[in-house]
Formats: sequence, structure tokens, C-alpha cells
Amino acid sequence: MTNHYKPELVKFMPYKDNVSYRKDRTFTVDELLRITPEDLCRWMNEQTYGDPEPSDDMRTMHRRSTILEFTKKATSSFMPRINLTWGPVTERGNPTRSDVVNKLIKGVKNFKVRREGSEFKARWPVELTNS
Repeated sequence: MTNHYKPELVKFMPYKDNVSYRKDRTFTVDELLRITPEDLCRWMNEQTYGDPEPSDDMRTMHRRSTILEFTKKATSSFMPRINLTWGPVTERGNPTRSDVVNKLIKGVKNFKVRREGSEFKARWPVELTNS
């Protein structure tokens, strides 16, 4: 299962640390514990809007809510405190389970529902039948 999830973490960590990592890099518990919800939101915003701090009038351009949900799930699978909700006061727990990350994904979902979000990019083959 982590074979599908690890690439998401390996894409996120260089953004957070401003260092490039090999694809086979194993991150330490200490490195994972330093991830904050704000780090995740900035990266998800960059991936979705093209800006780590989008303005209220910006619309999603690059990623849809389903991709952000997958990113959240993939990153969460590597968190040392996977089952703990993020505590904003103690700054402990699983940062993917924080209110700010969930609100970001919910906001992107709202754009999708109003058909203001990123275009659907999946492609299926078309079969033509002779009638």
C-alpha cells in the first residue's frame, strides 16, 4: 500500500525542507514530527492554486479535492501519531487531521460543486458502434 503513498510524501518533503531527496529516501520519526498543518496547507495551496497563500478571489486551477484527499491520506499513513487529532495548542498529533487541512479540502470541494474548480482531467477511450 505504501508503494502508492510514498511518492506523495517524497514530493511534499522537499517543498517543506527546501532540500531535494531521492525517491527511495526513508524519513526519520523526528523529520515527520516536524511537519505542521501549516506546512501541508502551504504545499496543498501551491499545488492547487499555484500560490502558497491564495487570495479569496483565486480559483482552483491544478488539483481537485479528490487529489488533495489522496495526498492527505498518503501523508497521514507515514505520521508517527497517525490516530491522534492535531492539537493546535499542544501542536501534537497528526497534522493531516487538523482543522486547517480539512477546511482547505472542503473549500476546494465547494469550488467543484459550483463547477468553478479545476477541470476533470481523466480520459476514457470512446467506443463507436455502427448502428
